[in-house]
Amino acid sequence: MYLCKLKFYIQTSSDEPERILRSVALPEDCELEVCTSDELDNSSLPVLDCAIISDGNPSALIKADAVKGVKKVLLAEGSELKKMEAWELEPADDIFAMPDGARYDKTILSAHFRRLINTMKNESDARKGKIYFETAIDSIPDLVWFKDGDGAHLIVNDSFCALVEKTKEQIYKRGHYYIWDIPREEYEKGEYVCLESEDEVIQARATCVFDEKIKTHDGMRQFKTYKSPLIDADGSIFGTCGVAHDVTDLHNMNNEINVIIESMPYAIIVDDNNNVIINTNEEFNLMFGVKENLKGVTINEWIDRYITGRIERIPEKDEFMISDGGETKTIQFKQQNITDIFGETIGSMGIFRDITIERRNELMTIKSANTDFLTKLHNRRSLFHYLDKKKRSPKFTFICVDLDNFKQVNDIYGHHKGDEALITVTNVMKESFPDDFIARLGGDEFLIVVNRETDIERIKAQVTEFQSKLKAEYMKSKEFTKLTTSIGIAVETLAACGKYDFDKILRQSDRALYKAKNGGKARFCVYE
Repeated sequence: MYLCKLKFYIQTSSDEPERILRSVALPEDCELEVCTSDELDNSSLPVLDCAIISDGNPSALIKADAVKGVKKVLLAEGSELKKMEAWELEPADDIFAMPDGARYDKTILSAHFRRLINTMKNESDARKGKIYFETAIDSIPDLVWFKDGDGAHLIVNDSFCALVEKTKEQIYKRGHYYIWDIPREEYEKGEYVCLESEDEVIQARATCVFDEKIKTHDGMRQFKTYKSPLIDADGSIFGTCGVAHDVTDLHNMNNEINVIIESMPYAIIVDDNNNVIINTNEEFNLMFGVKENLKGVTINEWIDRYITGRIERIPEKDEFMISDGGETKTIQFKQQNITDIFGETIGSMGIFRDITIERRNELMTIKSANTDFLTKLHNRRSLFHYLDKKKRSPKFTFICVDLDNFKQVNDIYGHHKGDEALITVTNVMKESFPDDFIARLGGDEFLIVVNRETDIERIKAQVTEFQSKLKAEYMKSKEFTKLTTSIGIAVETLAACGKYDFDKILRQSDRALYKAKNGGKARFCVYE
């Protein structure tokens, strides 16, 4: 407690009262300042705590009474008191009645002074305590109030007054419907005002927490209120007190975040530092087939319930495959940590995006870029990509195939018939070389790449069988009876330097092809 400095003025011609007063044992944190004079000094009265009138003169008592806040004590013998009228004694706050002839009896006067000092010290402490309390609650931005047993407001802080737009004097001993300016009928419905929860607090005899909506001049507000019973020394409850924290902005912010999350076209899950889910959106529920509120469920529990057995991770990618009713979806996953204003991680947000169609389109684009549009065979670009992957193979055989008399079919019967002839040769090549790489280099020129252990004689046999099958197919249509194939074959093994020259092998097979054409067509030649 702060130091209590008590200022006394003793109006007497004797120095005995001051000596006795100074001899009294003082309470802790208490000091005295004493002045004695035979005349009452009006100029000193406003700064005094106590004026002791010891000459039995009522006029001095009346003079001291004119100054507010000064405690007035009359020190007189019994016979002097009997001579005074009631109106003369009325200004006194206390009377020290001393025995006749013993005005300054040390024992009696010391007891009076001790009681007076303790009383004034307690009053000073109580006054300062009231200042502490009022200053403290008025410094709090939350609403603070104290009610009596009937629910009337006794003490409120400045924040409370600012919200209801009333003074403390106007609020004193008033109820809700007056304070909040609402009809009593609406108040009794308890829908838009602070709930009458005092009974619950009193029954619990403990602090209770409530979420309450209040209708104010500025519209609806949401409060988190903490209410406690006021329990007297004998255990009886004489009222309640409460603190209300305005969480409207927090609720609005949370609602805005929920709106944003729900408006996202992605599945979103938010969890805290303990991996406990605190929010998910509808897209998340649809993606994983969730039909319950996952708030409060751990991430592992969610995985056990909805993910285990349905997922296959894609290596080196933030993607995974998940089965969904017979259909397999490709899901992309991104995780972002959530940090507070101090940079500490307080949770994370996971974003799941269904990229099934995107990946399917990518594969189609890649396939289209590497596939001949008409025959669906590999194209020249796909050929060199394949050769680059197989460049460490010990042996390659290139079989270059070209249709004889193909231009005549186009010129005489049209390009649609030419396309039909190309599709026919494609089908027969696939049948004759099912395990080998086949590409259309352009026009009526094709390349078969054999990347397996075989000898030239087996290759020759396969080529001969292919030419026979193709001729038989072409003979089925009068437009194709003159079509045959010329074929060039080139064989190359891995050079001592460990590197192939694929352009060179391709040229060799091409030269063998033209040798076959120049030799009469419908035949094959091996490059030597």
